[in-house]
Amino acid sequence: MKRNPQDHITLRARLLAVGLGLVLLLAALPVAYLLWPARVPVAGPVDSGALATLYGLQQHDGQQVTRNSYQGRWLLVFFGFTHCPDICPTTLSSMAGVLKRLGDDAALLQPLFITLDPERDTPEQLAAYVSFFDERIVGLTGTIGQIQGVADAYGIYFRKVPSNDSYLLDHSSTALLLGPDGQLLERFSQQATADDMLAGIVRVLGRDRGAEADSMRSTEQ
Repeated sequence: MKRNPQDHITLRARLLAVGLGLVLLLAALPVAYLLWPARVPVAGPVDSGALATLYGLQQHDGQQVTRNSYQGRWLLVFFGFTHCPDICPTTLSSMAGVLKRLGDDAALLQPLFITLDPERDTPEQLAAYVSFFDERIVGLTGTIGQIQGVADAYGIYFRKVPSNDSYLLDHSSTALLLGPDGQLLERFSQQATADDMLAGIVRVLGRDRGAEADSMRSTEQ
């Protein structure tokens, strides 16, 4: 059976098109990596003494964080920057939603937004930014060295990505739930909704308070 020469040409054209597409895709990957804001980076392990790295940071109200600043409260921590186009506003909106739905139990939780861009995110800038979502969210900043130290302790990746005449930040988009002792209890990925966060937080709060009550009963006996 003879093959139609036209079929051979068509197949060859398709293979050439596929090959060209692969070449263009591979060539574009390095450029895409440099220009695309963070979607993939995740948080690494949290150091056992990470909580202490918060001491000395500056709150958006000008107060310095001390050992007693958030004593007895669970911390919901997210790292980002105020010029963030999408991930940060989405996560902070979810955090605000959690606070509203927790009701009176929201007093047990302290949400923290730690800037990874201290060069631009002044306390005043942070105050205006976090209050847009919920006034109970506290913005933290510090020196470049302090912020790097905190990010390292909490396993947060970030780097500058040039954007026009300025820059964005490629950064881990994981929110962290820490116990009053600073230990990591839960991670919430970028895909986590307010419902996901609420469920995880309620579960942890209920478990920890139940364990505390059991401990108190044992002591009384």
